[in-house]
Amino acid sequence: MSPPPSRRTKGAVLAALSLATPLALVLGTAPARAAPPTVTITVDAAHPGRVIPRDFVGLSFEADQLHRTWTDPDRGNVAALLGNLGTGNLRFSANQVDYTAWMPDPGAPTPAWATDGQRIVPDDLSRVGRLAARTGWSVDLGVNLGHFDPAAAANEAAAATRRLGAGLRAIQIGNEPNVHVLQAPGGTRRPYDPQGYIRDARVYCQAIRAAAGAVRFDGPNTAAGAVGIPAIDNQLWPSMVAPWLTAYVQAFGKQSRTLNQHYYPFVNITRLGVPVAAARAAGALPTVDGLLSPDTRARQTKFLSQFTALAHRAGLRPQLAETNSVAREGREGVTNSFGAALWTVDYLMTAARLGVTGVNLHNQVDDCQSYPVFCFGSPAAKRSDTAQVNPNYYGTLMVHQMVGGAILPVTVDAGGASITAHAVRMGDGSVKVIVDNLDRAFRGRIVVNVAGGSAGDAEVARLTAPSPDALSGTRYAAATVTAAGGFTPRATERANRRSGRYRLPLTTPSALLMTVR
Repeated sequence: MSPPPSRRTKGAVLAALSLATPLALVLGTAPARAAPPTVTITVDAAHPGRVIPRDFVGLSFEADQLHRTWTDPDRGNVAALLGNLGTGNLRFSANQVDYTAWMPDPGAPTPAWATDGQRIVPDDLSRVGRLAARTGWSVDLGVNLGHFDPAAAANEAAAATRRLGAGLRAIQIGNEPNVHVLQAPGGTRRPYDPQGYIRDARVYCQAIRAAAGAVRFDGPNTAAGAVGIPAIDNQLWPSMVAPWLTAYVQAFGKQSRTLNQHYYPFVNITRLGVPVAAARAAGALPTVDGLLSPDTRARQTKFLSQFTALAHRAGLRPQLAETNSVAREGREGVTNSFGAALWTVDYLMTAARLGVTGVNLHNQVDDCQSYPVFCFGSPAAKRSDTAQVNPNYYGTLMVHQMVGGAILPVTVDAGGASITAHAVRMGDGSVKVIVDNLDRAFRGRIVVNVAGGSAGDAEVARLTAPSPDALSGTRYAAATVTAAGGFTPRATERANRRSGRYRLPLTTPSALLMTVR
């Protein structure tokens, strides 16, 4: 037994207590850490809507790329990269279609009007036909309208029907005729109004049908690019788009299956000569935060809603035949960033939800600093036809997991955080949910409730990178694409269902795909 404390010891204890009590009152007890913010997502699995087509994910290229050997499925890694994305559509057209010559005789001299001797020869069509057959991707082929030559277009279309066979989906006559007047054509492009375009397109149609038979036509491939200035952007639909689409539907609606439109939510106006400071002051300089902003999402949704409504009224399939984040070849550090990949995920899924039946993301394959899904970053890469992938390849890869699914209603209670969610029900009954965190400041968790059906545990794959501004380090399911173009997911998480809900951390701008079996 210890001896009783001395008077000195008792005094020391009392003194310590007397000091500790007011100190505790001042400092207080250690406060409990505030609970992280929670975003609640509710998926209505009992009411599936329209199905996302299997070929929803597509890519767009300049017409002169047909002459490049990367389209050979026996060279490089492009066939493997396409295979990872399922079976989509390859479009060859864009601005260069009007500056590239069709040369049925490869030995003939290229005409002087073709930019830098750009040409397409019959073997080019055979090569891309083999790529289509190997991968299961279809091909949309643009023919030159800027240099007016219906006979040449008809000859090219006839060669395409023979050399691509079932791989040829449609012929597109020209590119962005509604902005010919705004582009420097070198004396070849005619300035068009809607009826002038219809007149010339009819001449082309007649010549092509006579030479190539019952080939399909899709159009009009009109341009639309917002700049982020409401006074300008609000005029985009009523002045530049709606009159053209309406005229096309009236003239060609019975001959077409698809209504083609282009759209970019931003234009890099600095490439049009506007100083960076002036673009920034006007709110028209593309940035990562601008891409991910709620204002941009609202602007995109409004445009796509108008487009799909017009197409559906005409009984046509709305197709974004050329699209990406920032027109005029993007902006370095923005369109090739991880933030652009997060934008790609939400933009494509929003388009699908609104009824768009296909999206062709445009690619400048020799400019890895722009917005390409894949590109050739060095002379050696060009020689070997070995492409590298940009961050938005991984975003496209995530969206591919949703194709074939029926879109489900989703509600998001984010408490002001910039977080979106999309869900589908697959043919096997599984439910897939994408959650896209577009908010730099959000650090918390999500709670997902799959209502209207039985649900078991879930598998989760994440799309991550060091930051929204990162130009490298993007991973999907903790994996990256190999040099040969292969992709194998390495790591997924398990999410247990508790009290009917799934709870997951979401700490940085990133996206996740949850599959509920």
